[in-house]
Amino acid sequence: MLTFGDVNLGRHVGKMLLQGDTLYPFRRIRQIFSTTDIVFINLESQLSDQHGETQSQKNNLIFTGPPQGGASLAQAGINIVSTANNHSYDYGFRGLKETIANLDSSRIWHVGTAIDSSRRYSPLIRQISGISFAFFAVTELMNSSCCEWKPYIALADSGKLFPEIRAIRDSVDVVVVSYHGDEEYKDKPTARQKRFFHQLVESGVNIVLGHHSHVLQGIEAYKGGWCVYSLGNFVFSQPKRKWTRLSAGIRWMFEKYEGKVYIRSVTIIPIMAGFQPSESTDARERKEILDRVHRLSNIRFPWSYSDSLHID
Repeated sequence: MLTFGDVNLGRHVGKMLLQGDTLYPFRRIRQIFSTTDIVFINLESQLSDQHGETQSQKNNLIFTGPPQGGASLAQAGINIVSTANNHSYDYGFRGLKETIANLDSSRIWHVGTAIDSSRRYSPLIRQISGISFAFFAVTELMNSSCCEWKPYIALADSGKLFPEIRAIRDSVDVVVVSYHGDEEYKDKPTARQKRFFHQLVESGVNIVLGHHSHVLQGIEAYKGGWCVYSLGNFVFSQPKRKWTRLSAGIRWMFEKYEGKVYIRSVTIIPIMAGFQPSESTDARERKEILDRVHRLSNIRFPWSYSDSLHID
């Protein structure tokens, strides 16, 4: 499984997609997806037809990818996305409905939003290579101040999320939660976010993936689970800050042996984020990224960290 951070298919990238270049955002990176069963990202934009608009003329924090975004993700090899984040309702209910339809038509699995309000906390369950996964996605933030979005988007509400986790925990091998929230551009998570991640692990979650801060944060091994506090940017251009440009993905290798699932290796992949992200090949940049992960984490990572950690 490959996991990456925020993907915005609106703004400039959306214009390129509208011109027909559907591989534009992933052209420099998709080769590393080709041998991977799961590629997971946080989709930080709706995918809706706004008559050529990919960013609001009134507010540059409101944007959308075009319908072609679904085809772009599929052609790249991305197959699971979180749709629960503060941009999930930027263009209202129609935008949310079109996003789900465009992902479905491109056969992209998604989690975190639903037209049927009773299903917004439902996990996405997939069995791949004999290993069963349950994915959840929640957000702590929303751009819209109105309340009409609440029936369709999964909030980071422990009273609603945790019962769903407990209900599925014993019937799958691996549980993954994508969390969107906390403060932007901070090196470390707040105490509140850490507490929430710890509670998720204590409830049976194996991997928690953080989004929204737009910068790479640390990784914590906690009670047999993995807390990735922020994966930073991926397809997201914020060139004025160093750590919004330098980012990372994570490759997780799973193995099932005698009925038990093990994480065999965890590999940090240095990334140059932007309109067209790529794997960093500059030795100094790669070292800076790894040094940052070391400094902010409670475990030491070589480029490939290997262990036989049973997921219990």
